[in-house]
Amino acid sequence: MTAGEKPGAVPESGEPDPARERDESLSRLLGLAQRAGRLAVGFSAVERLVQRGERPLLVLAVDVGPGQLSRIERWTPVNGLVRTGMGVDELGALLGRDKVAVLGVTDPGFVKGIGKLGY
Repeated sequence: MTAGEKPGAVPESGEPDPARERDESLSRLLGLAQRAGRLAVGFSAVERLVQRGERPLLVLAVDVGPGQLSRIERWTPVNGLVRTGMGVDELGALLGRDKVAVLGVTDPGFVKGIGKLGY
């Protein structure tokens, strides 16, 4: 979603954008997960989860930096990796932060919901 666009807006072509709709659904799930305390936000928070032996589903911004991506790819074990269509600024704004490159979803119900979106 770009600045000034409304959620669910239809592009000028008149056709709904399935990728945008999927990212909007993901945004709603991530907001719920955050309010439920089932979301680790940011590189350090997610890294601590993995170091404690938890297996979060990793949700990455589309423009995560190569250095961070290299470190993230070495985190094991995890419950999967999702690459969103949202950038670090958009993920951050969604969660009330400046920029966010990675999230860790720890609740099996939210992980299942994200899987149903087709990620």
